Amino acid sequence: MFAMNKFTRRNYRVMLLAGLMLFLHGQAISLAEEREQVMDDVWLQQQQAETGLVGMAAVVIQGGEVRYLGAAGGRKKGSGVPVTATDRWHIGSVTKSMTATVLAGLVEAGDIDWDTPLLPVLGMSDTADPGWEGLTLAQVLSHTSGLPANFSLRVNMKASPEEADRPAARRQAVLEVLRKPPKSTPGSGFEYSNVGYTLAGVVIETLTGQGWEQAMRERLFAPLDLGSAGFGPPQSGGESLTEPRGHRHLLGITLAAGETADNNAIIGPAGTVHMTVEDLARYGYEHLRGERGEGTLLSAGSYQRLHRPVLENYAFGWVLREGNADTGPMLWHNGSNTMWYSLLVLAPERDTVVAMVFNEGNVALADALAWEWVARSLGVGL
Repeated sequence: MFAMNKFTRRNYRVMLLAGLMLFLHGQAISLAEEREQVMDDVWLQQQQAETGLVGMAAVVIQGGEVRYLGAAGGRKKGSGVPVTATDRWHIGSVTKSMTATVLAGLVEAGDIDWDTPLLPVLGMSDTADPGWEGLTLAQVLSHTSGLPANFSLRVNMKASPEEADRPAARRQAVLEVLRKPPKSTPGSGFEYSNVGYTLAGVVIETLTGQGWEQAMRERLFAPLDLGSAGFGPPQSGGESLTEPRGHRHLLGITLAAGETADNNAIIGPAGTVHMTVEDLARYGYEHLRGERGEGTLLSAGSYQRLHRPVLENYAFGWVLREGNADTGPMLWHNGSNTMWYSLLVLAPERDTVVAMVFNEGNVALADALAWEWVARSLGVGL
């Protein structure tokens, strides 16, 4: 049998005590994290009850790890079916940064440049108004293109085409706009434009030979393992309510929308993606870590270009918020098709991503609550 001398016994006791202290410290951290999770669950449930918003989900990713993930409320008003943390949510215009991310990959591949004139790329030089001659990808993605905010009511009211027919429909809708003179000289001013991001989708389709949806699947969702991602409102696929339903908020009344209710799929590149709130935050974290050279898809330079504001603090699908000494600068974008709402916020100096989603179009109330969640998650005032 091994015999311990006095020195060995003393070292053994020290090591044993140190190990016990580390164990107790780990247990204390675990208990603190569990307590924080419970407190956030309670807060989320209280906010849902107090605001009357139908359903919501929230997430915090810090240092690449999920620090909080929870949900409160119902999938459909009056259904009694609760939302869950793994439900999928329509994220609206947060889609814009995803379209821009795929285009950044094409820029890196040498297929196009940010300042390449687009009309020759699209084969529209002879059909577009001469005022669009210098239109570039950077102008389109930063909403400085001179393109209108939305397509005409006639285009928007059309039935959404099937996926195989969307590239032709998008191209035709964009061409109809480009045949008219720009509202302002491209590059001279800011106007938020869903038409612009639809045009960006047409650029992707022209360069890749793929429909925008397929390009997103292969060039963004699959590489980032965003397995919940899809297009349009999430579908339950039968009579059972397996996914949340969007809700319209009109004149103080909240009404469930039809399962397929959405903007026309033609404007998909501007805002029709759906996914879980966790996948949304993981997508955001790819951008956060990508800027420091740790991304999966793009170089640090490409992420930095996507995040650099042009006018009105708007970059390429992201908005810069200066923040304060506690948060540092933040990048964010929100989205709503009037039946859903989402907010995604990156706080690079805190190595933190925060997201919150809702299945209701009460944008003012949802937006205020989402930013309150951001402040709570970062432990600061905004």
